[in-house]
Amino acid sequence: MTRDEVVAAAQQAHRAHWRMTGDESEGDKRADAVTKAWQDAVCRKEPRTLVAEFRVAEHLRERIDLVDTKRGIAYEMKVSPNNAHFEFYRDVFKAIVARDHGLQKLSRLVFMTPAIAAQRLRANLAGEVLRDAATRLGLRLEIRDL
Repeated sequence: MTRDEVVAAAQQAHRAHWRMTGDESEGDKRADAVTKAWQDAVCRKEPRTLVAEFRVAEHLRERIDLVDTKRGIAYEMKVSPNNAHFEFYRDVFKAIVARDHGLQKLSRLVFMTPAIAAQRLRANLAGEVLRDAATRLGLRLEIRDL
């Protein structure tokens, strides 16, 4: 699957399952449903190369939402627009650690979040990080709208 197809599947799952709610527990359940629906949809199409909940390192409990092991792409989804900046930086570090602990082919991180959060990220510090990441971190970064 191409990056655009993986992102389109995430957008479709987000549209089908996500609703903002004032109830944190309900929001967590909906976010899990979005992520699971997306992971299931794409992993069914390429089960040998797309790995859901990829473990960053054996000694850590951190996981990446989805990794394309053939193309060296990590995908992370922040379903809610809340605190996307925190998740973005955390996910950048998870990708770096995964690469340093065995996923040497990893060269790109695609971070997906609702459009309002993506726009804020691109307009702030994350936008600067996007421009320099390939050179300084050896990792291409993308922020995509859900």
